[in-house]
Amino acid sequence: MNVGVRYGFAVGSVAFLFGNFIACGAQMYRVSLTEDHNAAQVSIEATDPNSPAFGLHSPHGWVKLPIEFKVGNSMDPEQKSGLLAAMKTWEIATGKTLFKYIGVQDGVDGDSFPDLYSSLKDAVNGQYLDANWKKTGKPDVVLATTIWNNSTHDSAAISTADIRFNVQDYVLGNSQTLKGAYVEATGQFKDPVDMQTLALHELGHLLGLAHVSSDMDAVSIMNPYVYIGEGLTNRHVSTGDIERIQKIYGCEGAVCDVDKALDAVLEFSKTDPTQTAAH
Repeated sequence: MNVGVRYGFAVGSVAFLFGNFIACGAQMYRVSLTEDHNAAQVSIEATDPNSPAFGLHSPHGWVKLPIEFKVGNSMDPEQKSGLLAAMKTWEIATGKTLFKYIGVQDGVDGDSFPDLYSSLKDAVNGQYLDANWKKTGKPDVVLATTIWNNSTHDSAAISTADIRFNVQDYVLGNSQTLKGAYVEATGQFKDPVDMQTLALHELGHLLGLAHVSSDMDAVSIMNPYVYIGEGLTNRHVSTGDIERIQKIYGCEGAVCDVDKALDAVLEFSKTDPTQTAAH
């Protein structure tokens, strides 16, 4: 099995930042994500601003579109709505149908697999919740992890992928209404995380995008950090994100004008994720 790069969101130091993110009555803070992937697995080209492949870990994208995917058995309607809205955002950015929802994987979620990479063996592109995050081998502070197989015929293309979400340590949903949860048995407080925001970043990796540092694109959804907490969201991509995703998949229609694509993305980001049409 040709296992590709693994990315994940991890909680690190906290710093204040004003702009870009919405904080509906909550304190605005940024959670730094500096150790969320194995840098040795990222090509030099993906991190070189002068390279045509800057910000792209798989420049040839998926071997087949649309990407057929299933959600795990334990994903609730609110979490699914956030996931679908994030997928729709990337589709708006390209003017193309990138994803096709083919249903719930009955009886299967992240906890069905003995470890992180075994979920890639089932030939299903799955979006899974892990209530037993320790089995992934990743620290508790990691919010989610994207894993994929590159094509055996083209190492710059993706053939299968999964996203694993950490619900052992976090509550995922719509953070504009979501509350954290105190687990009495363990004394643990599980912070709320906006599913649409988190999925938007992880889907960027699933589609072939690498991290982009804030000094290169300060408002990229692919910056290696995220806001967590009640009311904290970032449900749109940047101009740079649009340019990079169109470099992989091209574009159709009016969104080939990047400014128009950004306007469309920003308008969609204002909508209620529960209103996102099912794929």
